[in-house]
Amino acid sequence: GVKIGSTILIVVVVVSLGMFFFKGRKKSEINAFDAAFTALQNDSPEALDLLRNVVDTYGSSKRAPDALLKLGSTYFNKKDYELSEKYFNQYINKFSGDPLSDYNAYNGLGAVYEEKGEYTKAAKTYEKYLTKHKNSPFDSMIWMDIAKAYWLAGDKESSKQYFTKISKTTQDSDDKQEALYYLQMLGLN
Repeated sequence: GVKIGSTILIVVVVVSLGMFFFKGRKKSEINAFDAAFTALQNDSPEALDLLRNVVDTYGSSKRAPDALLKLGSTYFNKKDYELSEKYFNQYINKFSGDPLSDYNAYNGLGAVYEEKGEYTKAAKTYEKYLTKHKNSPFDSMIWMDIAKAYWLAGDKESSKQYFTKISKTTQDSDDKQEALYYLQMLGLN
């Protein structure tokens, strides 16, 4: 009886300690994430270091994808396209799956390629989003990104294909009007 009782006590102590450390780690992760986002909102110089710390220390947590997207966007806004590309790719390779977050990652990565003058690569990046998320609420926006990237790449046929797709959407929208304008211009060339 004493052996069973002491074994049970040891198991309870070990489990309790495990729960304590797990909760402590979770609290540290939340605190690190909150500190990084607060610093980012306040435009503090340490914000990017804090975000990188969240990714490096809590890389498999549910907050890491947001940190990667914030890093990608922030570096993009600072015109550091190499680091922006790195963090968007890291998100895509490790966390891809949520349509909204994926839209932000693929759209951000495509924009990086556009800024670098790699328009065909940008269009292909946007198309990867469509392959991954069929019938997404972001389809028409992605189609517009693809059409414009192909336009800038000089690939008028691919551009025309996506502008036509947008123009055939039933709703009358700014995107539809813009697509019709581009199609008109393509007809003149």
